Amino acid sequence: MGKGRKRKPTKLKELQGTLKPERVVENEMTVTLVQTIPPAPNWLTEIGRDEWMKVCEELYNKRMLHQIDLRLIEAYCNAMALHIETEMMLREKGRIQVFKNTDGTIKHTQAVPFQKIANDALDRALKLATQFGFTPSARTTIQQPQFIQQNNEYNFFD
Repeated sequence: MGKGRKRKPTKLKELQGTLKPERVVENEMTVTLVQTIPPAPNWLTEIGRDEWMKVCEELYNKRMLHQIDLRLIEAYCNAMALHIETEMMLREKGRIQVFKNTDGTIKHTQAVPFQKIANDALDRALKLATQFGFTPSARTTIQQPQFIQQNNEYNFFD
């Protein structure tokens, strides 16, 4: 018999509107919100750094950017960058290798190895994206925190 569904954090249940008093986890771990958006890690490529800024700004503005998540965001940005960069190379150099006999006739064809690299990178990015609510289907399960803006400052309802 399996373990059942993964437990959801209380905050996520609250955002989804499914929190019930009997489902509140006592002494649930809390994590620190990031106070300012950190710069993109230097090791990310330009595409990865652009993705970092998009993702971090979005999560920060929704008060969902946590210190402990930054390494996972790095991994997501790196996977997306690898996918995009590999796809750009595949479009330039082609996706199919053609193997010919000595007389010039086609022996067989196969996808170039970079096609698998691009696909694997996208799979990794999608797995991480789902954890953060970056995909359309993942977003349907999360409600945005409510806040009001006063004098260019945001007051959040927690």
